[in-house]
Amino acid sequence: DKDGNAYEAITFNTTNDTDKIVDVIRQFVEDYNEMATEIKNQYSTLPAQNSNGAKYEPLTAEEEEKYSESELAAYNEKAKQGILFGNTDLSSMYSKLLSAIAPGGADGQTLREIGVGTSYSNGMTTLSLDEDKLRAALESDPDKVKNAFTKTKEGGSSSDGLMQTMQNTLNTYVKTTGEPKGVLIQRAGSIKAYTSLNNNSLKSQIDNIDSQIDRWQNKMASQIDRYTTQFSRLEQLIAEMNSQSSAFMGLMGGSSGY
Repeated sequence: DKDGNAYEAITFNTTNDTDKIVDVIRQFVEDYNEMATEIKNQYSTLPAQNSNGAKYEPLTAEEEEKYSESELAAYNEKAKQGILFGNTDLSSMYSKLLSAIAPGGADGQTLREIGVGTSYSNGMTTLSLDEDKLRAALESDPDKVKNAFTKTKEGGSSSDGLMQTMQNTLNTYVKTTGEPKGVLIQRAGSIKAYTSLNNNSLKSQIDNIDSQIDRWQNKMASQIDRYTTQFSRLEQLIAEMNSQSSAFMGLMGGSSGY
C-alpha cells in the first residue's frame, strides 16, 4: 500500500455444483422415460376383450344400473384399455421424441461422450445416463455439457441442443398458447388452454353426432305420431266395421222368419 506494507494476494476458485447438476439431469432422464413409456403404451396397447372375444363397449345408463359400483369401475377400466390403440398422432410424437434424444452426427457423439445415451428393451428405446462420464465431463469441460443441452440455432449455434430439440417437438404436439396450438390440443383440447375445450376436432365430432341423434329422435317422434294416428284411425274403422257387421247380422237374423 502507500505506506509500504505488503499484502498477500487473494485468489478465488469457482466450482460447479456437480451433484446438483447430475441430480437435475438424472431427473430429466427419468421424466423423459416415464413420458415416452406412457405415450408408447397408449398407442400400442390392444383393446381388452371379455371371455367370448367381444370388446368392452361403453354402457348405457340402463346397463350401468345392473352393476355394483366396484363392478362398474372395473368394467370402465377395461373399456378404456387400448382406446388409443394405433393412434397416429401419438406414434408420430414418439418417433419425433426418439429422434430428439438420439441425434446423428456430432451432436449424438457429444451426448454419448458426456454420458447421455439410449438403451433398447422390450420394443422400447429409452434414455440412459452414465453418471461417471457425466461427472468427468462436468469437471473437465462444463461448457461442453451446457451446450449439449442448451445451445440453440437462434443463439447462433449450427444446431439445437437436446433441450431445445425436445421443446420444439413437444410444442408441435402439446403447445397450449398462440396459434396454431399443438396437434393433440387441436385434436382433443386441454384444460390448460381453456378455449380449446370447445374448439377441437373431437368436440366437433361429438357435436355432429349429437345433432344427428337429435335429428333421428325428431324423425322417430314424427314416425311414432304418424303410426299412432294411423293405428287410432284403424281402430276406429275396425270399430265401425264391427258395428256395421253386428247391424247386418241383426238384419239377416230378422229376415229369416219371413
